Parts: sequence; structure tokens; C-alpha cells
Amino acid sequence: MPRLTISKLIFVFTLLLSVPLSATPKRIASLAPHLTEWTYSLGLGENIVAVSSYSDFPEDAKKHPEIADANGINLAKLVELNPDLVLVWRSNAKLGQIEKMKRLGLNVFISNPHTLEDIENEVLALGETLNAKNKAIDYTSQFKHEISELKTRYQKEKPATAFFQLWHTPIMTANKHTLVNQIFDICGLSNIFADSSVNYPTVNKEQVMLKQPEFIVISEMDEDNTQAKIWRDMNSIPAVKKGQIIKLNPDHLHRYTNRVLIAANELCEKVSAFQN
Repeated sequence: MPRLTISKLIFVFTLLLSVPLSATPKRIASLAPHLTEWTYSLGLGENIVAVSSYSDFPEDAKKHPEIADANGINLAKLVELNPDLVLVWRSNAKLGQIEKMKRLGLNVFISNPHTLEDIENEVLALGETLNAKNKAIDYTSQFKHEISELKTRYQKEKPATAFFQLWHTPIMTANKHTLVNQIFDICGLSNIFADSSVNYPTVNKEQVMLKQPEFIVISEMDEDNTQAKIWRDMNSIPAVKKGQIIKLNPDHLHRYTNRVLIAANELCEKVSAFQN
């Protein structure tokens, strides 16, 4: 099967829309936090009429009404707002809701990023849709440049082993098909559960201990260290014994925007500081 180029990907995305590319959408319902950030970055934040929960960046995004959350999209509110474009995250939409929006005659842009490359490709596609192609090119060019610089500075031929902790009750981690794994690779870390058959598997302390990670990276910003506390008595794990436990802001680490590079920079710097 031939490989899709970026230009072909953009064509596939825009085929999903009935919004003419020559027209800039004036009423945008942005129903995922990363899509809201992208829209602001491309200069169309003032055209947003509704957002989803957790659409909290930039600060101005908080002023918009929320009509979507983990339970799905409020279609009645959406129709009432009469948007000329709906930006939706496939992973955050309840089964059948995207198809129903299309049947209602709404123009829908579907986003479903999983990797750094997906961020680049989808921002370019959104730039075409929003008539903001040049800003999208600037965004992705800077994004790729920063990734390249981080790789040059921190990527290693022999990476240190690391465990990523997404949650603690139960203990959840990530495999090689995730954004977190890419960040690990950039920072010279080898994910101890990269080969799991599940993207976000549940594991236990004993499994982590057997892997003997040199670092533990936790998605947490709580001052009481709720997630980190579960390891405090496990000095048989090198990361615990050496105090090499790193906490990262979930809003940076799990947001499919250029802010993920804030988490990458922080992780790379902290790993390097421990090693030097």
C-alpha cells in the first residue's frame, strides 16, 4: 500500500468537509482541548462559539460555553449554536455522535492524533480548513525544529530504562504506540512496558520491580505526591533507591499540541541532570 504524504493526508481530511476552503469559518465549535489550542494558535480563537470541558488554554478559551465532556456532546446545544464548522476528537465522541452530526448537516472536522507526526499532519489539515495555511506551516515547522533539537541534544544509542506511571489506582502505564513513548525516546529513555499489547496497560508493583527501571516518570502535579508515594518503600527498584522519580504536568504531557514539548524539555533536562 503506498505511503500517504502530508499533502495527501490534508486532502483526505478536507474531503470530510463541505466548508469551502476559500471561506474562513465564522462560528466554530471546538470540542476537544487540543483542537481549541490549535484554533487559537492559527488565529481563529475569536471565531469559537463553544468548547469542551478542560479547554482551558489559552486563558481566553475559558470564556466559551462548554457543550461536551467525557459523557459526550450535547447535540441539542450544538445545533442551537448553529456552527458552520465542528471540530471533534474521535476518541472523545460517543458512538454514533459524529455520524449524527453529519446527518444534521453540520460540517465536521475529525481529529484523532496519537503521535507527534499526527499533530503535525492534523494541524496542517486544520490550517487548510480554517484558511490559515501559512500559520499552520509556521506552527508545524517550529514544532519539528524543536523536536529535532531535543533529539540531537538528548537522544542516546543506549537509553536508560524508565517506567511511566499514568495512574496509581490501579497502576497504569503506556506502550510504544503512545505519545509518551515518543517523548521517552527523545529524552534517551527506554520504556520498560513498550512491548505491551495494550496501549495503556494495567500493571502491578511486582512487575515494575522485576523490570528494575532506572527512572520512574509520573504524570502528576499534586503537591502531596499521591502517585509517587506508592513507591517510597520499594528501594529494591533503582529509580526509587537513587531518588530518580520525575513528575510532569499532565496538561503538557497529554495535550496533543506544541505544549507537549514543554513536558519533553522538562523531562530531558531532569534526566540529564540526574545522569551528570
